[in-house]
Amino acid sequence: MSERLTLTAADEYFCHQTVQTFEEVQSTDRNWTEKSYIVAFDDSASVMVAFGLGKYTNRNVMDGFAAVALPGRLTNVRASRVLRPELDTLKVGPLEWQIVEPPFRNRVLCEPNAQGIEFDVEFMSDYRPIVGNAGRRRVNGITDNHTIRYFQPGVARGEVKVDGRSYTFTPEKSWAYKDRSWGVRTMTGVPRPGSFHFDRANEFAETGLEPSGGHPPGILHGYLNLGFETFSISCLYTQGPDGASLPSPTGAGEGFVIYPAATGKPPIRIARSELVFEFWPGSRRVKQMRGTFHLEDGTQKSVETHWHGLVWYFRAGGYFGFRGWWQGKHMGALAVDGETLDLSVKAVRDELYACEEIAVSCTCEGERGFGVLEPWAIGALPGYGIKMDDLG
Repeated sequence: MSERLTLTAADEYFCHQTVQTFEEVQSTDRNWTEKSYIVAFDDSASVMVAFGLGKYTNRNVMDGFAAVALPGRLTNVRASRVLRPELDTLKVGPLEWQIVEPPFRNRVLCEPNAQGIEFDVEFMSDYRPIVGNAGRRRVNGITDNHTIRYFQPGVARGEVKVDGRSYTFTPEKSWAYKDRSWGVRTMTGVPRPGSFHFDRANEFAETGLEPSGGHPPGILHGYLNLGFETFSISCLYTQGPDGASLPSPTGAGEGFVIYPAATGKPPIRIARSELVFEFWPGSRRVKQMRGTFHLEDGTQKSVETHWHGLVWYFRAGGYFGFRGWWQGKHMGALAVDGETLDLSVKAVRDELYACEEIAVSCTCEGERGFGVLEPWAIGALPGYGIKMDDLG
């Protein structure tokens, strides 16, 4: 007897591309994931918010995180629930993602919680999303990453509260960007032992998986999104241990220079980037960056960024595992947790280190702007003086 199909709200729209309902995704891979992410900060660099939501159809899990970063301080809220039967509800405990005007406006909410943070922030953009190619990586004949994503710079409007103090985002005095992705990705659930540097083998709950091979030589990879007065830069990057540029490990490509939709200007692909990062001494934390982007039309753009003390660590949201939380891990019917962390303490930074979200101001050809760097420095990087045992 065939299983009864489940209809969702999405099935009412004329969006079908398979003979199936939206409850079923393309692959039965347990690491199939759909994610949304927004980060925003004010121009004075006094407060940053980060928000993410994940749907794991083949794990029957929806989870999310919200964070408020102040200079030297980070407060996180994480929440997880079973996905079914509420497949259409983009809400987990105190966290909610709303689609206001696709793809230009979204709203993220963190309702009152035990961690003392809350916000109601609207993301708004004058740019069309930047859609990259679907990167694919295979290991031993198994696809462990096959994801498509789009990025979108914008601004924010709304209110943020931390321990009773209020902050305001206005479109004129803020910067933001959105990241949407879906597909198979390795950073889901509890991975194979050895999959990431700095992991903790005694926390692995999923056993019977072949361990990963030895770690490759050091690598620096990540993403940056920088917004200026008349254009924005969106770029993935990968460097080897000597700091030289390498092809993306998933084949997703470099990035684009883009212009507001109203200008009618098409995106210009970045053919090659030359990026030089400055790290805090004795650590793998990035302080700032300068670089040159070589464009397909033969022109180039040179950029410098400046650090402002606002940092959010992706690990705090459950990426790579943090205090028993892994994104996509089944935590029961509903679980909510979080903490406030003092980033002036090195032991705290060591525990948090993986990929960072660093708020920066930036300059390019006389134009000023704001944006984020998302570097992930793995292993020994002698080109930057980073040793294997360096952390936060």
